[in-house]
Amino acid sequence: MRYFKTLVFSLVVLFFISWNNEPKPIRILLVGDSTTIGNVPREINPEGLHLEHMIEQLAKGEGLPDLNVINAGKGGETAKRLLGSKHYKTAIAPVKNVDYIFLRMGINDWFRCKDLKAEYPLQMKALIDQLRMDHPKAIIYLCTITSFMKPNECKEVNDLIYQIAKDEKSQVLDIFTPYNNYLIANGRNSLSVRQCYLSHIPEKYHEWLKPYTYYRKGWGNKPSGYVVKVNDMSLDPILGHIKQWYYDRHPNTTGYNLIANETVKFLAERLR
Repeated sequence: MRYFKTLVFSLVVLFFISWNNEPKPIRILLVGDSTTIGNVPREINPEGLHLEHMIEQLAKGEGLPDLNVINAGKGGETAKRLLGSKHYKTAIAPVKNVDYIFLRMGINDWFRCKDLKAEYPLQMKALIDQLRMDHPKAIIYLCTITSFMKPNECKEVNDLIYQIAKDEKSQVLDIFTPYNNYLIANGRNSLSVRQCYLSHIPEKYHEWLKPYTYYRKGWGNKPSGYVVKVNDMSLDPILGHIKQWYYDRHPNTTGYNLIANETVKFLAERLR
């Protein structure tokens, strides 16, 4: 009987030792703007596999360690606005045990900075310093922006990102090059959502467009109103003649899948 009790006790101890020694998932924090969080795909398909989920799934397929990816992107963010914001204090600073941070900022900075070359590097460095204070064990990677503006304007931002990374002794995940190459091969609008005010669309289509129609509260110089939102190119043959149909440059799910795949390839080279 004593032997049996000893055996049971030993098995329980071994179970808890093995349970406590199981490797924990690698925690990755995504920090960025609307091209990181992906508002339209989430609104249209809330239960879908979004950027953070695709990174986790693709990593499994590559035989990488388990990942726990937290997407803390927020629409409209700049490096300056994010630093010290409520979003930073509630969604970024409190995240525990972060191993890697992917920081992609620059699109809104390009629109908002009066002197991009003077302001953006200083603001990014201040943000990086704060991230290092809040997540001292995390490795921070900078990311180039998606092909959102004209090529020369994207290059201006990305050149600064590479210089900031060099100054901060960080590495760069280049999203822009594969993203832009895909656009060249498949069409300028192949990776973008479609978001168009209903008022720009002929009334004869309004009835059957109701499942695609959402009320959007205005911001900046954009008025409030009903907007048709589509996450792919499926309605291009019908509505593609409307020039406003292609105004939005935010990634669709195909675009986010490309970003996820490039992120996993980048990680695989380092985790292996």
